[in-house]
Amino acid sequence: MTSNQPFQRGDVVKHPAPFKQPPRHRFFLILSEPSHPFHGQEYSVVALTSKQRPDAVEIEDNDWRFGGPSGDSYASPWYVFTIKHGDIVNAQGSLTDQKTDEIAKDAASYLGV
Repeated sequence: MTSNQPFQRGDVVKHPAPFKQPPRHRFFLILSEPSHPFHGQEYSVVALTSKQRPDAVEIEDNDWRFGGPSGDSYASPWYVFTIKHGDIVNAQGSLTDQKTDEIAKDAASYLGV
């Protein structure tokens, strides 16, 4: 069940993974800000994973403002997606502004910025 309050940049949320059958959930880092169209209804995100891959951004314990997984966590900045607020299952925690900005810059580089 999701919160009625909008999630914020840096929040990590659990949402159904696209293209997975049967539906499975994964964690996503919210990169969009309140200036994003439809903020509070949908969010621009990147996927998080427990698998270390080339070019993945490692998320260390001190990168979490609060919350966090019980194991290793990496952001996949090439996996940019939009998720709907109503499909978010729950929140996992929130990353620091510094780590969120680092991941956002990496994501932007894949978009040719």
